[in-house]
Amino acid sequence: MAGQGEGCRARDATSVDGSADLGAPDRLRALEHIGLTAAPDERLDGFAAWVRETLDVPVALVSLVQADAQVFPGMTGLPEPWATKRSTPLSHSFCQHVVLTTEPLVITDAREHPLVRDNLAVPDLDVVAYAGMPLTDTTGNVLGSLCAIDSTPRAWTDTELTSLRRIAAACATDLRLRLATYDAGREEVRRDRLEAGQQRSFHRSQTLLLASQAFTDTTDVDDVLVRIRALVHTELHPDYVGAVVLDEQHRTIRLADDPVALAPTHTPDLDAHLPSARAMREAAILHYPDRRSFDAANPPAAAAIMRHLGLHSVVAVPLPGSDGPLGSIVLGWKIPNVVETEDLLTIATIGGYASQALARARLLQHRTGVAHALQNAMLTTLPVVDGLRMAARYAPADSREHVGGDWYDAAPVPHPARRDRHTLVVSAGDIIGHALDAATVMGQVRSMLRQAAWDHPADPPSAVLRSFEAANHGLRLDAEGTAVLARLTETDDGAWNLTWTNAGHPPPILLLPDGTAELLHDHDALFGFELTSGTGRTDHHRDIPPGSTLFLYTDGLVEHRGSDLDAGTDALLSLLRHLHDRPVQELVDLTVDTLAPDAPDDVVAFAIRFT
Repeated sequence: MAGQGEGCRARDATSVDGSADLGAPDRLRALEHIGLTAAPDERLDGFAAWVRETLDVPVALVSLVQADAQVFPGMTGLPEPWATKRSTPLSHSFCQHVVLTTEPLVITDAREHPLVRDNLAVPDLDVVAYAGMPLTDTTGNVLGSLCAIDSTPRAWTDTELTSLRRIAAACATDLRLRLATYDAGREEVRRDRLEAGQQRSFHRSQTLLLASQAFTDTTDVDDVLVRIRALVHTELHPDYVGAVVLDEQHRTIRLADDPVALAPTHTPDLDAHLPSARAMREAAILHYPDRRSFDAANPPAAAAIMRHLGLHSVVAVPLPGSDGPLGSIVLGWKIPNVVETEDLLTIATIGGYASQALARARLLQHRTGVAHALQNAMLTTLPVVDGLRMAARYAPADSREHVGGDWYDAAPVPHPARRDRHTLVVSAGDIIGHALDAATVMGQVRSMLRQAAWDHPADPPSAVLRSFEAANHGLRLDAEGTAVLARLTETDDGAWNLTWTNAGHPPPILLLPDGTAELLHDHDALFGFELTSGTGRTDHHRDIPPGSTLFLYTDGLVEHRGSDLDAGTDALLSLLRHLHDRPVQELVDLTVDTLAPDAPDDVVAFAIRFT
């Protein structure tokens, strides 16, 4: 597959005169003027790290393609000796094809791709999957590529390619700023000042435009901080970027790699007197153009930290929230008087956008925490019963909510005849719908079934289910779905028997000690629907041979879009036969991981072994 995603095409290498394009004078002149070599560049390393974190790849490069080699001023994850060299000959270059075609290059498996399968980067650098976006100057010269690399085959998604394209646009802007700075330095002083001012204004507006879009898809605090750093580096070029956020108890959390915390004079009690804390308290931007102004407004220990970091100019910006400050950003430069009034407006605007994103990220984190708590409250803690081994696995369709409408349950109830023998009521079911609404109903249904089973310890499961259905209708819960309800009863000789009723649910499976897997396929109508109201409920009975396993599940395990339900059930039966002697926790984990790793529906797998 040569490429994928909108605008990501790769031409046939035989149709391109590579040596002529790579040696184009305008392109090589731009590379010379930009001044980047194999030496590491902090900002470009930041773009490579951004790609690595966003696309979850082992290697990301900012590659500039010269006439006879490629160099990596931005790099992360490259193995040795290439990580030290930060360059390769063109015999090891995929990025040269991005330059030759001026188009993105997206490769799923380089070992099978006719364009690059003989490239030495495949065996020497372990390049298998590759996605590269062009890095262009303002005249359209392709200087190189921002690329993501994986050591295993990978089908790049449209979302990943869109993210890579956006990061490449920001990286290209950084390269263009370097070229613009070079060009401006060759002009006369008056024209230099005029044009530099115009360019600063333009790039401020570009930075503000980027800021308005940069935080739209952030979902956590770390992601917000990464975007802040990328934005301020694009235009303002600070030598130091620090950020602090307040947790729910209003305690300060500093970035893990913030060198302020590593300075010799830093102590925790100093935090309240640093510009980061003052900016939050005063809800105002603090600007110290030089060391003299900083020393006059801050304690000596803070001034010592500033000198330890080699800074001369500092700006602290609060991140306001609706209920008080959320944190602050601190920028520092190693030269004085570097920040203009217009720059302060840019920094404040970035802070405003970042504040909104930070508030949204905290809301999402809070909602996720609530969902986790709801899940823990709703999912059963399996009881410990002599003679039984139980394990369950639950995977919601909506991973953001962590809960859904499927359930499993096991609860002891009084034995109808003997106190020294165990009786359990077990169930698995599926409420129509997904996410929190279905989960709320599911929690009530599970509890009502437990109550009905406890109140009717001597009645068969069909009577318990009818009792629940009457309450479901009378209380107007209006729960609709499928369920298997079973009673496990220990016999006088210590064996077990099974009685169950099935309301339209996928049939339980009885896995015998020799690996035979039997579908307990008898079932009645679904519950909760007017058309099925009042229909009969049937009980079924089986004696359980010792060493057998009862396996309950929901349809998300066997029913997938575009596939046949019977085929899914056959695959489950085959897998269970193969795994029949595995421990029950391993049994359910392997079943879910094998048959439903990315299921579009909730998934429950519940196994009970009769030892």
